[in-house]
Amino acid sequence: MSEVLKSQSPLVVQSLIGRTSLSFYLHCLQSLLHHCQEDISLLVHEDGSLDEKDHEQAQRQLGGKANFADLKKTREKTLDHLSGRPHCQAIRRDSLWGIEFFDPLFAHADDPISFYLDADILFLRPFFGLFNRNQVEGGAIFIKDTQWDAYSLRPWHLFGFGKRPAIVKGITTALVCWDKRIIDWDYLEWFLSETRLHRMKEWVLPTAQSGLATRCQSKVVCPQQLPNLYPNGQITDQTFGVHLLGSYRESWLVKLEEFEQQMKQSKPAIQAQFSPCQSCGSLSYAGNQLKRWINTRLNQW
Repeated sequence: MSEVLKSQSPLVVQSLIGRTSLSFYLHCLQSLLHHCQEDISLLVHEDGSLDEKDHEQAQRQLGGKANFADLKKTREKTLDHLSGRPHCQAIRRDSLWGIEFFDPLFAHADDPISFYLDADILFLRPFFGLFNRNQVEGGAIFIKDTQWDAYSLRPWHLFGFGKRPAIVKGITTALVCWDKRIIDWDYLEWFLSETRLHRMKEWVLPTAQSGLATRCQSKVVCPQQLPNLYPNGQITDQTFGVHLLGSYRESWLVKLEEFEQQMKQSKPAIQAQFSPCQSCGSLSYAGNQLKRWINTRLNQW
């Protein structure tokens, strides 16, 4: 643990909040500050929905450990960095997902490593090593999705002649750590230009990042340590945080009240563990698409 703590201090971890569910988001960010054993500070982006009262609430709850990005200045800065890449610029201008992906990359342009997580990740016990520059170097880190390959393309898009996309097996971009020097910007611009691959708009950038992950030393966090809480999700003695997916959040929050109470007892810190991302072919992806259909249409998990 001491080697991890000797890395640059404080580490800047970025997130994104909005007025909808603001109290929940702030609670999750408080849990991050409370349980992370490294010296971190927050840089909080917003979606443009916060008013002065919301900003005051966020400042009060997060205290001196958080700074807040100016949305207008950050937008201009990001678009400047994306000059010459019109499709990247378009998705940054037109979508929340563009803010979420691009703004953290350029907030500290001189730092080659960026750490971002969604504000719907709730931390339950002390942990360390999740924000480790040495682990990110040469690649990226994501959450492992053991349930779905939540991507915007169809299985047949993965084979054929000419330039085509590539993906790794299920990742969730609720946690995104990038070595920005390794991002294949030409691939990203190409993918964002190919609207035939954008069958689900909210999954376009996760799919693009999955493609980028095939081009570097990408990794995922051990899914027992930081799981996506689908209806069949599990919390074990190795779990230090949970990603509360919006569709299933309410039912899990009731259950988590008990877990949070239990975790208030003294627990040893858990070191984050990582494993390499795995490439995903069309047959594997097709099987996963069927699984998602069964889960969502038949409600069988």
